[in-house]
Amino acid sequence: MKITDAGKKVLEENPPFIDDEYLKGFAGYRKFHNLEPDPNVQRVDPSRDNNLKIEFTPTEQMEKSFSEINQSLADDLLDEVLKMKENPSRFEKFVVDLMVQIGYGAMEYGSHPTRPTGDDGIDGVIMQDKLGFDLIYIQAKCWGKDKTVGQPDLQKFMGAITGKHGSGLFVTTAHFSDKAIEYAKTSHLILIDGEKLAKLMIESNFCVSVRKTFQIKDIDTDALNEYLEE
Repeated sequence: MKITDAGKKVLEENPPFIDDEYLKGFAGYRKFHNLEPDPNVQRVDPSRDNNLKIEFTPTEQMEKSFSEINQSLADDLLDEVLKMKENPSRFEKFVVDLMVQIGYGAMEYGSHPTRPTGDDGIDGVIMQDKLGFDLIYIQAKCWGKDKTVGQPDLQKFMGAITGKHGSGLFVTTAHFSDKAIEYAKTSHLILIDGEKLAKLMIESNFCVSVRKTFQIKDIDTDALNEYLEE
């Protein structure tokens, strides 16, 4: 079974509803029903009609609002995190604490809880599991949103962890270039940019608090059937 060109057109336009007037815009439909096109009627393209009202169910409306609230929260969180730009060591500790909140194990090195002395280019070390079988080396850079982390930055970090028998994690408040992303894929290096960092904070309840909780309930048909069945 193969979708027709007309079917593809409908998917692209994604109309909120399909009725006879909409279908009359297709030659195949008119031919099947022996209808002639009315030159005075122009088919509306829903994707270009700004006055077209799309109806949402209450659940869809809530999901849409929830998504918008989370996006606004993520933007505000990143702005707050960027205030650490002048104190890199605090951002490094922030990143390690976030990873621990997610479920990784923490390591301690003397007076500095995240950095082993003498490891230039490594801003933090965590354990992949809480027993410490595998290590993850972290580079954490609190840079402006407009800055791009390029492939040379990643290559320098990879040079610092080569031979340490661990994985690499590069975390930044900025974003990565396309070449950097491709390099990371081939080097088994995990990247977290500013957008993903904020989302991880929300998902792991790190430096955020619950303001309000809504419960969406549905009918428990099993419980009702006890009273409805003879």
